[in-house]
This record gives sequence, structure tokens and C-alpha cells, in this order.
Amino acid sequence: MQSPSNLKTFLTASLALCIISCNNSKKEKDEKEKPADTTVATTTPPPADNPPDTAMQSAEQKCYRNDGLKYSTVITINYSAGADVTGSIVNQDLETDKKEAAKFTGTVTGDKLTVKFVGKPPVMGAASEWTDKPWTINKSGKEKLIIVFNAKNYDTNKWAHTDYEFELSGCK
Repeated sequence: MQSPSNLKTFLTASLALCIISCNNSKKEKDEKEKPADTTVATTTPPPADNPPDTAMQSAEQKCYRNDGLKYSTVITINYSAGADVTGSIVNQDLETDKKEAAKFTGTVTGDKLTVKFVGKPPVMGAASEWTDKPWTINKSGKEKLIIVFNAKNYDTNKWAHTDYEFELSGCK
């Protein structure tokens, strides 16, 4: 038979072991239920398109306007960081107030914009057609957007490439 002091020691040790075991199981369960830490380490390198010493360029929007004989045209160009642009053209018929819109995408190289319409370009007049010639931003004096159209000259009754000027205006 065991002595009472050995029995007390055995029971005390067993009870302590049981409490410790239960406590560890609760910690493991709490850690499993806790969501994973999703913070990014401070040593994460910057994105390849934004090296550390390069400041991010903010997007810029410019609007150009031409009030022709039949249409009032507003061209909005959204410049992004880099050489890409997006934009829209809204033509308003001056007689009927009917509006027609078209979107475009493009790239900028110096003062030239190479533009491609998303879908069909808007009507610019009865005797004016869009060309695939680059658009030019002229910043001498008041800034202007110059677009080359294939237009009919009513004096000679011949078609020729003609520059249409759109003056910088506020965007609405």
C-alpha cells in the first residue's frame, strides 16, 4: 500500500498536469481561430513600375473645344502616369442640340498623340472625315489641340488634309 503523502503528491501532480494541458489546448484553439496576419512587411520592395526614387505622376485631364459651323465639339483627354491616354469626344449639333459621343485610347510621344477610337468616331460635319494622322498639342501661345481631317474645300470643291484647331478650355 502507498503512503498518504505519496498519494497526495501523485494527485497534485496529475491535477497540475491536467490544468496545464487544458490551458495549452485553449491557446492552440484560439490561435487557429484567429485570422492570419495580412500586413505587408516593411521590407517589401516597391513595384517595378514605381522605383524608390521616382515620384508617382498624378493623372491629368485636359479639355479642348471647337465651335464649328454645325457642331460644337469638346475633346477630353485623360493623361495617366506614363505615355497612355484615354478620352472622349462629345459633338453637339448646334441646330438640334443632339449630342453624339465617342471614346478613344492612345499614346503620347512628345507633343504627338496617336489615337484609336473605341468603336465608330463621331460625325464632325457633312464634309469632314477623321484621319489616322497623329494629333498635335501646340503649346506656343494659348495651348491648342490640332487634328488633321480630310475635309472638302467648298471654294475648290476638292478634298484635302486640313488642320482643325481645338482650344484648351475648362472641363465640365
